[in-house]
Amino acid sequence: MAFEDPTRSLAATSDETLGPLLHDFLRAAVAHHADRPALDIPPGRNRPARQQLSYAELDAASDRLAQHLAALVQGEEIVAIHLPRTSSALYVAQLAALKAGAAFTCLDASFPDERMREIVEDASAVAVLTDQPGIARLAPVCGDMTRLLDVPALLAEAPAANALPQDIAADRLAYVIYTSGTTGRPKGVMIEHRNIANLVASDLGEFALGPGDRVVQGSSSAYDSSIEETWLAFAAGATLLVMDDDAARLGPDIIGWLRDEKATVFCPPPTLLRSSGCSNPATALPDLKLLYVGGEALPRDIADLWSEGRRLVNGYGPTECAVTCLRGDIVAGGPITIGWPVPGMTGFVLDDDLAVLPDGQQGELCISGAGVARGYRNRPELTLEKFVDHPRLGRLYRTGDLVHREEDGSFFYHGRIDAQVKIRGYRVELGEIETRLASLPGVRAAGCRLQDHRGTAELVAFVVAEDPATPPDGDALRAQLATTLPRYMVPMRIGVIDELPVSVGGKLNRAALPMLELAAVVVDRHNVPAETEMEQLLAVGVADILKRPAAVSVEDDFFEDLGGDSLSAALLVTLLREDPRTDWITVSDIYDARTVRALALLADRAVPEDDAGEVVVREGQVRPVLANAVQLSWLTGELLIGSWVTWIAAFRLLPPVFGRLGLVSFILLSPLIAIAAAAVYVPVSIAFAVAVKRVVIGRYRAIRAPVWSNYYLRHWVVFQAVRLIPWPLLQGTVFQQIALRALGARIGRGVHLHRGVDLRRGGWDLLEIGDYAAIGQDARVGLVELDRGDIVVAPITLEAGATMRVRSGVEGNCRVGAGSVLTALSVLNAGKSIPPGELWDGVPAGPVGPAPAAPPVPPRQLSPLAHGVSLMLAEGAAAFVAALPAELLTIATCLAAGIGFEEVWRWIYHPTFDSRVAVAVLGLTVLSIPLTLIWTALMSRMMGRVRAGTIGLRSPAYIRAWVKTGLLIRAGEWLSGTLFWSMWLRLAGMRVGRKCEISTIIDVTPELCEIGAETFFADGIYLGGGEARNGSITLAPIRLGRNTFLGNHAVIPAGEHLPDNILIGIATVADSREIVTGQSRFGHPSFDLPRREVIEVDRSLTHDPSAIRYINRMFWEVLRFTLPIVPLLLTAVWYAMLVHAQDMVASPLVYILLVVPAATLVPLVALCFTVLALKWLLIGRVKPGQHALWSCWCSRWDFVYVAWAKLANLVLQGLEGTFILPIYLRLMGLTIGKRAVLGPQFAQVVDPDMIHIGDGATVSAMFQAHTFEDRVLKTDKVFIGKGATVSGATVPLYGAVIGDHTHVGPHSVIMKHEHLLPGLRFQGVPTKVYGREG
Repeated sequence: MAFEDPTRSLAATSDETLGPLLHDFLRAAVAHHADRPALDIPPGRNRPARQQLSYAELDAASDRLAQHLAALVQGEEIVAIHLPRTSSALYVAQLAALKAGAAFTCLDASFPDERMREIVEDASAVAVLTDQPGIARLAPVCGDMTRLLDVPALLAEAPAANALPQDIAADRLAYVIYTSGTTGRPKGVMIEHRNIANLVASDLGEFALGPGDRVVQGSSSAYDSSIEETWLAFAAGATLLVMDDDAARLGPDIIGWLRDEKATVFCPPPTLLRSSGCSNPATALPDLKLLYVGGEALPRDIADLWSEGRRLVNGYGPTECAVTCLRGDIVAGGPITIGWPVPGMTGFVLDDDLAVLPDGQQGELCISGAGVARGYRNRPELTLEKFVDHPRLGRLYRTGDLVHREEDGSFFYHGRIDAQVKIRGYRVELGEIETRLASLPGVRAAGCRLQDHRGTAELVAFVVAEDPATPPDGDALRAQLATTLPRYMVPMRIGVIDELPVSVGGKLNRAALPMLELAAVVVDRHNVPAETEMEQLLAVGVADILKRPAAVSVEDDFFEDLGGDSLSAALLVTLLREDPRTDWITVSDIYDARTVRALALLADRAVPEDDAGEVVVREGQVRPVLANAVQLSWLTGELLIGSWVTWIAAFRLLPPVFGRLGLVSFILLSPLIAIAAAAVYVPVSIAFAVAVKRVVIGRYRAIRAPVWSNYYLRHWVVFQAVRLIPWPLLQGTVFQQIALRALGARIGRGVHLHRGVDLRRGGWDLLEIGDYAAIGQDARVGLVELDRGDIVVAPITLEAGATMRVRSGVEGNCRVGAGSVLTALSVLNAGKSIPPGELWDGVPAGPVGPAPAAPPVPPRQLSPLAHGVSLMLAEGAAAFVAALPAELLTIATCLAAGIGFEEVWRWIYHPTFDSRVAVAVLGLTVLSIPLTLIWTALMSRMMGRVRAGTIGLRSPAYIRAWVKTGLLIRAGEWLSGTLFWSMWLRLAGMRVGRKCEISTIIDVTPELCEIGAETFFADGIYLGGGEARNGSITLAPIRLGRNTFLGNHAVIPAGEHLPDNILIGIATVADSREIVTGQSRFGHPSFDLPRREVIEVDRSLTHDPSAIRYINRMFWEVLRFTLPIVPLLLTAVWYAMLVHAQDMVASPLVYILLVVPAATLVPLVALCFTVLALKWLLIGRVKPGQHALWSCWCSRWDFVYVAWAKLANLVLQGLEGTFILPIYLRLMGLTIGKRAVLGPQFAQVVDPDMIHIGDGATVSAMFQAHTFEDRVLKTDKVFIGKGATVSGATVPLYGAVIGDHTHVGPHSVIMKHEHLLPGLRFQGVPTKVYGREG
């Protein structure tokens, strides 16, 4: 859709006071793209949430703030703004000032207080728009507190009904930019609306940006380049993508930031491009279509490198000419021009007498036209000097730049005529620095210049000492300058010189200043030499970058003592990455470590002595066509046999049984019928799986084979057969072990396999478990793993009495010694062995001491067979009793409504929705769930209390605990995360405080847990589960204090009593001995975590909801109980299709071979597409951002993923390892590259829109693209690069970026917004570098 062309109105008027205003350009964007994102501020340090504003929201907020300001603006006034560009309030404030009829000037937080005071005073600002931190900073500066206005507070208040001005003239002041001045005081450049409107209108025509573009805004708001960046986006309806200072100083990692944020337009100074160290920008940044550089001269090598693959435009313009007045396209090998004048502007090359010079001759560039500024505020003499009225050319601005013009009208830059320079995009008057420097004690005169080093211009200074015998210290002078000048204006080094060189006319001759001899001026006060090779490598790099030929002290602070800055840090990383011994360093490492010595210590985590990589030997070849054929054939066979068996049961067995028993008897006996069916199905399924395994693969052996190879396909077929065994019915019993032995595993006496131990996935012939070994809840036994595109099968041995605690893991080719213990959440890496009797802990695990003494084997227990039968009977009885209330309600309803066998069966064959049968069936389907849930809570309480202590794993007491835990698990599948969950837990016997939010909890005995008020649980919390060992299990009560936050997969061991107001981070084991009130712990092993920035949200959105929000959430949570209606209706549809088809299909063979399987396929597909429809209808494409707990969006979001789990998860599990599952996941929003290998966690994926998996990646991760800290749902993207491997049980948090061909070891946690560098191996909680990929 075309925008209005403001240039037409500009050209159509002869009255210079008319024409477009700067904020007029916003109107078209709002009119055409109100709901499109205008502003996108990605998360950053101390800023975990992404901020976004649509054009409508930006317009409305600026209108609201403008009404607050309108009463203050009488005539042409200036409003000062002191807000970070990482706050949307900055852009709202700028627009509000314009709409209120004022101009604005922005203050950068890096300015010293004195400079801010000078600007505010010179501008005579009627108000300073800021926030609470800004008020604290500016109160001593401004004096008059009434001028300091809190923008966030004003936006939260209803404004007075002040009419906004409608008759603002085009020659009205729009903004003032303060630049460096030769007198030592900044000078304010006054830009009118018509000046900047001319540029914005020309940008619209020149670049043709639109709503799909993402324009990086990386300049300080105090500098005019930010204006063009902002309006490149706002005028075109594009998205303004804010790059904060941390991102700007990422150095080499800026490439990843730009790629991840899908920036299409970037306007950096060339120095930033050089510091990126990128060798192939065309490939690294495929989305970047426009690179618009400026601020300093464009070097040839940068131009050639970065012009490939995109449009490179070199822009030129002083602040006095409204940002940009010349620009030109640059191509590799072509001339580096500063371009041609933008529309409405004209450039001239003049001599000293302001006469026009012919093309080819060098002279001063002078600019005329619509973009030339009004002049300097309160500086009439300077205005007359720089803005001249030429008798023939009209009003000109003298730039002071030396240029020449070619015959085609293009201009070429040759340097400065005066003393004005640009440093990293900032315009600096060397005279101001010299004035400030000369005023310091001990300094008689001073001179500054730029000095080139490694392609980058650095600012240096020379001083003449008042007393040559006692020259001033250069570092002390720098420190004093830093109190009055911005950091970029403080010279990197200050030398001492006898006299300043001068020209014939007596002026300072800066060109004659010598190159700074650092050795003559730098004295290390406490030079601590390097002691190790790593320290020496780093020290040499630091000295090189910071121009110190002498060695630096390894204890000097890179920034404070050595004068480093963000650019030098980035250049240091680029330099160090040229050496493989130091290529692990990131810019953030430098900021965190600060000294060479501290940085060198990080090398131990990055390059271990035993880093030899991994030798990858593969057998077999990838055969995707064959793989697809085999998998489709197997799935078709499953469908055929499954549909026939189902048809026989539904049409041949069920009707006579139903008819003979009658409705009431059938309802009462249905649980027993189901138990009898299971008793038949279980041995048949085991026998089938064993037969398939023997025929297809025989015995497993240690092997590495590519995914989609012949061996992988044979393994996949075996797994599909084994998956048919109903393992949940067998877990915890000897029958599970019998099945595993039949598949080839060697399992000793008294072995305990807890719930969640998944041993279905092959490799059984390589598994040996000794007598009385115990494997805890959700522990991971990695007989078969996916790694680097391969399936890896390797042996694992757990010797007698070995213990794997909760969610621990053992990789292939490992041995856990007799009596040894692997602690909770730890992982034993491939090829490692734990000696007998040792305790190992960590990710990866290492020895921490002797294993604790094991309890003796209980002398009196049930035999394994008796225990297995007793446990299965107990669970069957519990299921029978649990179903009774729903059965009785069903019977009562049918008797009351006069519904009998014939009516029900007739409805099944011919379902209608206007009958009493339909009402009864649908109503009972919904009501039976909450009724059963209430009853199971009462059942748990009526079963009696489980006592703390050590009991036998095969004792009747533990059977009771096992059954109670099972009841809680099944209830949690419906209630987890709801308001009803706390109620159920209390009813079952748990003590739960008020306003708790509890999600999935695992291995819990209700009466042994106490949870303090206002506690929040993320998903997957292991809450007080007993420790099984040596045939016994130890149960103990736990207590959580008030206001506790538990991150995903946190483990609270039995017996822990934790204090109030604590945070236990993701994948962290709580230990009351290590944490006190108000503290946070994270990691494995855990460490003290400084409290993260709290997201402040109104408690009505997080703790104390309004009635309407309470009702809204209750509605969506109750709606969960209606989900079974979907499979019920699809079952009725299945019956109806088959009944109708019997009359339509004459051939019985066609009916059996085609109709029955096709009709069976329809409900399965419909279940998956129901979830697909719910996702896109209720939440759409999820974007990075945040949503409070009690928001309607959060409730819908939660409902969608519950529906996925209930309706589609089981169906999709059957598609794991096939090409069909990725197709479905892509439809759900997941981005999956070609030939990516997906592990077993993808049958259900939360936040699929946030996950991007590159080509050829191998992923077995448990994604966590959201968190609920502070009861605010925060989401952001997770990127996995090409060829990367993310191993099992690893949790990538939102904002994580895993580089190409990076390997992340098992059980790791990738932190929020953590970037893992390409080609390295990482592991840990949090991750650390452990080597390089070979």
